[in-house]
Amino acid sequence: MTTHVGLKERSTHVYTATIKDENSVVVPAASLNTMTLTLYAERTGTIINSRSQQNILNANNVTISSGGVLVWTMQPADNAIVNSALSVEPHIALFEWTYSSGTKYGKHQIRLMVENYTKVS
Repeated sequence: MTTHVGLKERSTHVYTATIKDENSVVVPAASLNTMTLTLYAERTGTIINSRSQQNILNANNVTISSGGVLVWTMQPADNAIVNSALSVEPHIALFEWTYSSGTKYGKHQIRLMVENYTKVS
C-alpha cells in the first residue's frame, strides 16, 4: 500500500511512520540491521537529493526510536521539482529495512505530491 502525502516545493516537512514486521508487530531501532531510503521522481526515475538506497538508520535526517517510530525531517532539497512544466510532481520515497539478523525484509512506499511554486529559488 502506498501512502500519499502533499507538500510544497523546497519546503521542510516531517514524515512519521511506525516500522512493523510481517505480523504488524513494531520493530524497534535496536532490532534493525539496515534501513535505507530511495527518493525519486516517479515519471522519470531521477534520483532526488542523492537519496539512492541511502543509509537512514538514525542518519541523514531520519531517526528511529526504540518504539519503532521513524521520523524523517525532509530538507528543501528533498522536495525539489525535476520537471518545471508540471504543476504537481509525484515523487516516490521507498523505505527498505532488514531485521532479525538480516534474514527478514520490510518495505514501505510513499508518494509525495510536490506542488510546483514557479517563483521558488
